[in-house]
Amino acid sequence: MSKQTYFDVLVVGGGMTGSALALGLSRQGWNVGLVEGSDCSALLRAPGEASAVEDFDPRVSAISVASQRLLEQLGVWDEIAAGRHCPYQTMTVWDGDGTGRIEFEAAELRAPALGTIIENRGIVRALFSTLADSSVELIDGVRVSGWWQDGTMRGIRLEDGRTLSAGLVVAADGANSRLRQWVGLPTREWDYDQQAIVCTVRTAHSHRFTAWQRFSPTGPLAFLPLLTESGDEHFCSIVWSQDTAEARRLMALDNSAFKAELESAIERELGAVEEVSHRYAFPLRQRHAKDYIASGFALVGDAAHTIHPLAGQGANLGYGDVRALLDELSQATKAGISPDNELVLARYQRRRKGENLAMMAAMEGFKQLFGRDELGVRWLRNTGMRWLNQLGPIKNRIAAQAMGLD
Repeated sequence: MSKQTYFDVLVVGGGMTGSALALGLSRQGWNVGLVEGSDCSALLRAPGEASAVEDFDPRVSAISVASQRLLEQLGVWDEIAAGRHCPYQTMTVWDGDGTGRIEFEAAELRAPALGTIIENRGIVRALFSTLADSSVELIDGVRVSGWWQDGTMRGIRLEDGRTLSAGLVVAADGANSRLRQWVGLPTREWDYDQQAIVCTVRTAHSHRFTAWQRFSPTGPLAFLPLLTESGDEHFCSIVWSQDTAEARRLMALDNSAFKAELESAIERELGAVEEVSHRYAFPLRQRHAKDYIASGFALVGDAAHTIHPLAGQGANLGYGDVRALLDELSQATKAGISPDNELVLARYQRRRKGENLAMMAAMEGFKQLFGRDELGVRWLRNTGMRWLNQLGPIKNRIAAQAMGLD
């Protein structure tokens, strides 16, 4: 039960983005509340060791070097790294309808890894474990029922009848953010007419600490490397984005037929697919808020933008929002400025909007390029991939930007 009704900053949504933001703000000395609709006590339970595909969380994130640095600064990375995680040194991308192929190598960038594949629940567990020892007041197990604003005062209503107020309210409540809708921040969005199939597989060959991605006209397939506590290198998380009709056909297959389709789609790069976990499918939709801010209000993470999963950048864009907002609010507290200052929030929006739009445009361009099957387009993209793979400095510059090494 909440002991307070007023907070300097109230963060709504206790996922990977919202919990990281709340923790960072508390370290700056702000009086912070974190509201999460689900009961968070289960998040602190340690998972059992993984020995089969069903032991892994089907939801994983490819955490960039820049996002890792943020988690290190928040004091949670050591706990994350103590659990299951798999750094990858290579990324191999190729066109399934041609000979174009690009390989990115961490060694060429003098980096230990290009990124790290981590189960989402492992990240959230580490964040909440650290939050338990912070000054953040966690209000969980109750949903938000509304938004209110009266002059310079604002806040939220909870379903149990409580009313909370704050200098700044931050919505981290996901792609379908109700707070964003209540405040009245419109979005530009469109349906890809695709679904992403996610599951965990065990393969005959080691993944070799490589993230694999094959493009086809109906959508990309990614095999993301996982690692068990015992060091088994034969597990991967897959994200298979396919046109809706094809996704439905694949979801209807039995496990044996689905494994055969996977082996063919990845061109048996990892040998036979020996095991496959329960499959999930969700529709893909691009969404971007026209504005990230309003009076005493800000959006972060999926509440502000959702992106096609083909580059695995969703979590990293969210952590980019967190870094920028923490930086602006750190400057505000040093200057004795309130967190809802309009210039502070405007700087946050200016820093993030352009970068997020650029990444979204690039991913849309990739999707359109690899989704076209005309002979001329196929020749152009395969020639371009081969050409880029030979230009080390340019290729490495692209990889460094994706890693956040700039």
